[in-house]
Amino acid sequence: MAAGNSLRALLLAAVLSAGAASWTALAHEPGPRWDALTPEQKTILAPAQKDWDNLTPLQRKRLLNAAKHYPSLTPAEQARFEARIPAWTHLPREERETARKNFKQFHRLPPEKKAEVKSRWRADHPEAASTPPPPAVSPTPAPAPAAQ
Repeated sequence: MAAGNSLRALLLAAVLSAGAASWTALAHEPGPRWDALTPEQKTILAPAQKDWDNLTPLQRKRLLNAAKHYPSLTPAEQARFEARIPAWTHLPREERETARKNFKQFHRLPPEKKAEVKSRWRADHPEAASTPPPPAVSPTPAPAPAAQ
């Protein structure tokens, strides 16, 4: 009986280590190169083309997932997507994670709280009153001009 349990434990350990090794290899793959994308993906992700080679595998994966949903967006949402890709790809990882966290928190709010947040955001950003607020990211202050 003990030998059977030991054998099961050994087999389980072998399976888990093989799975972990393949997962680790996948996590470090650079993802598809720009020239390996489909024509549709290239069209949708064109604003990220010049940065594609410098993106992390996770960024490439997320952009490819976003590209899958692009056709279902309204024309205004598509325009916003295209305009924001370059800025998004240049954000530091920490700021992207903060934006994702804030986005998730916002979407968990009840409708009346969402309306309140949107109202406050529009009051603070009158120039963008006709567009929904972007994911909340703490703005990075612009560097002070160098004293001469």
